[in-house]
Order: sequence, then C-alpha cells, then structure tokens
Amino acid sequence: MTYRNLIDIQILLILLGIQLLDSDERVKRLATPSFTREALANTGKYVVSIRSRTPHKYFGDNHFCAGSIVSPIFVLTAAQCVMNKQKVLRRSRVLLIVAGAPNRLKFFASSLHVPVKTIFVPQNYTVFNTNNIALLKTSLELPTNNFRIGIARLPISPAVNGLYYRSMGWGRIFKGGPLASSILFIDVLLHDFATCKRLIRPFTPDMLCVGNLHKPKLDEHPCSGDAGDPLILNNTVYGVATYGLGCGNNLYPSVYTNVWYHMDWMRDIMERNNCGKAQCLTVYVLIALYACSYCI
Repeated sequence: MTYRNLIDIQILLILLGIQLLDSDERVKRLATPSFTREALANTGKYVVSIRSRTPHKYFGDNHFCAGSIVSPIFVLTAAQCVMNKQKVLRRSRVLLIVAGAPNRLKFFASSLHVPVKTIFVPQNYTVFNTNNIALLKTSLELPTNNFRIGIARLPISPAVNGLYYRSMGWGRIFKGGPLASSILFIDVLLHDFATCKRLIRPFTPDMLCVGNLHKPKLDEHPCSGDAGDPLILNNTVYGVATYGLGCGNNLYPSVYTNVWYHMDWMRDIMERNNCGKAQCLTVYVLIALYACSYCI
C-alpha cells in the first residue's frame, strides 16, 4: 500500500467521522424543516422573500421575513415585518420583495426584484401579537406566466382544526442556527382554540396555533427569519407566521395570524387600492365567494 493510499484512507475516515457527528446533531434538533422539488413547485411559488433594498455583504443576506402572493399587486405578510426596532412603521422605499427565487443566495433569470409601493397595517395592530397582519402593494405587477411565481388563494371559510398545513420560508433551520439558503417547509397540525388558549396566553380569536406536539422528537416550528411565512392548505393561505414560540422548545405550539378573521379588512384594502382591474379578477372572485358564504 502506497503512502498516497494511506492518506486517502485517512481522509475518508475523517469524512465519515464528520458525517456521523452531523447525524447525531440532526437527531437533537427541535426544528426539522424539509426540502423537496414537489413542495417547491406546488407551494414554494407562492412565497416571497422580504428584504432590505441592499445586501449587507453578499446577495441574499438581507432577507428578514417572508410573505405570500395573494394577487398580482399584493403580498401578505406579518405586521411585525414592516416595523423597525422602535416599533415604527418602516418606509416602503426601504423594502424589497424577491419572487421566484427558491434559493435566497442565488440570482435566477426567472426571479423578480420588486419594490414596495405602499404598506397597509390594521389600525388596531399591537406589538402583543394581536392583528399581526400586513398587506404590501407592489410597485410592479407580478407575472402570471412565470413557473416560479404563483398567486395563492384567500380562504372562503375558516381553517379546519386537526388537519396538517404547510408552512414555507427561509428562517433559521434550528434555534440559533443559520438561515436556510433554499426554501424549506414544515407540515404542522392545527390545534383547536381551547387547546391554544390553554397553552398560550394571551390567545385571541385572530390567532391560530400549530405544532406537532404529539411528536416531541420531531417538533417543527418557524424560527427567526420565518415571520410572514404562509400557512397553506390546498393552495389557500390560512395563516401568517408571527412568533415561533416552539422554536427550540417542544412544549408550546407556534402562533400564526388567522387570515380568515381578517378577510373584511383585506377585502377593504384591496377594493380601495386599484384591485378592481382585470388583473385582480381572481381576487374579486374569491372575495365574492367569501361574501356569499354568509348568504348560505
């Protein structure tokens, strides 16, 4: 056996050792997001990265929140994402929406960088996580013929408890860990209001809580950088990630804003801000169905 062969074997053993250490770390992680091409194609196209206008050091390192496309000119996110450290509304010119970029660190020919024109937040939003929802009106219309970009539906009925919903984003892959480079997802169970109120205080009707608490070793939650992530089922956005209480803690579920609860507010914003044109026909149909649900 030559000296070169011995070196190759030593390198191989070192790599195997590192892999085994990695495997142990993965078992200990509380937040375990996943990535599949199917999830990217079916759900990832609805999710956008919300960033500051300019990178700090390299492309994509300015991501701080996510959102979901709900019309060609509106993105849904969390109100906390549009507030600065002093809890004052950010100016729209400092925000940038990146759509069609599944890897936040790579520039894709099909991706779009769209400035924010106007920010809408409920007047009764509080920093205590109530009414934590926002609509961002884009300065440019998002295309409907881009395979990486899609428009998610808005709910025409409340979310159903006891079902698994999908949440996607680029937040930290575990507490204190790095932000994900590629968009990742978790499938989480939606709990009933009584269970949520018992585990989380205060907990109000404008909130949803989710978490796979029955699987303590596979606890999946949004972490830092996941605020604004959509909670999706059947291409419909039912929730917006606000606080990942369960990130690094397997005893609590995480809180999402209840989109259905805020449909009146969203409808009013969209109707009064140029959403009556042909490009918003899909949104109008959904809003009409929402309104008609009260007539049945």
